[in-house]
Amino acid sequence: MDDIRIKPPITDLMEKEFIVLDGAMGTFLQEKGLSPAELPEEWNLSHPEIIVYIHRAYLDAGAQIIETNSFGATSLKLQAKGKAHLVQSVNRAAARLARDALNTFMRESGDSADPRYIGGSVGPTGKIFEMDLSAADVEKAYAEQGLFLAESGVDLFLVETMLDMREAEIAVRTLKRETNLPIFATAVFNKTKKGEYRTLFGDTVEDAVARYKDTGAQGVGVNCGLIGEYVEVIAKMREQTRLPLLLYPNAGIPVLKDGKTKFNQTPDQMILYLDASIEAGATIIGGCCGTTPAYISLIANRIKGRPLKTP
Repeated sequence: MDDIRIKPPITDLMEKEFIVLDGAMGTFLQEKGLSPAELPEEWNLSHPEIIVYIHRAYLDAGAQIIETNSFGATSLKLQAKGKAHLVQSVNRAAARLARDALNTFMRESGDSADPRYIGGSVGPTGKIFEMDLSAADVEKAYAEQGLFLAESGVDLFLVETMLDMREAEIAVRTLKRETNLPIFATAVFNKTKKGEYRTLFGDTVEDAVARYKDTGAQGVGVNCGLIGEYVEVIAKMREQTRLPLLLYPNAGIPVLKDGKTKFNQTPDQMILYLDASIEAGATIIGGCCGTTPAYISLIANRIKGRPLKTP
């Protein structure tokens, strides 16, 4: 790859200090004009300059990991919109655009002691496991996407927003086998009427952590939910593992305003949870839907370069 410098593996850094992840991609693209009829991943081909602009905004804000615009870029999910034929081009472009943004940033910053990384974003297939598709279908789709991203220059993978741990396990195992890159894996949890936290398909926090650990994930966590609830989930995860824990929540609850989806928490409101997030055990922190570079900047100002406490 054309990286302009050698950087230590992300696994070395995450053992020593807190790490800042970037924020939302999809809702940022909506602000830039992405319509409901369009796939975010297609903008890697049709609007590459906007993708680079978003990556650069997060790098400037202090993000140490930027995620590729490839969340829904498995052939299975693209197929739902009749776009499966784009699987190679959108994934390769996603990694290339992130790399272009990072290389430009590093040349301009001139700070070789401040390593930054590209995370290959890998989301759910959008289909119901063992009803709409088989385990073999899932494995093939993740192997394909993973190889395209790895060959195009990502440093790690983020298997994220997973709702069914059966599918999630296959994703992590397949990516690990096919690429041997570090893998961080997260799931989405909702609070039940009984006060438990479970995925859409009923997996508990304990189940998710155990399954991810068994697959060899090098960091586990939560994304795409409410920060107040997720602080509780992170605390439960910390009881189960000493692995790095990822926390990147939404900016509150989505509301429809003037035909657009908005989120009801400001960066200043979200950052009030940072101390509680750290106390609960989070070590890799960023944002999901509705979050902006302003929020990532607040996080970076507080934790970037901050050493982890020894257990």
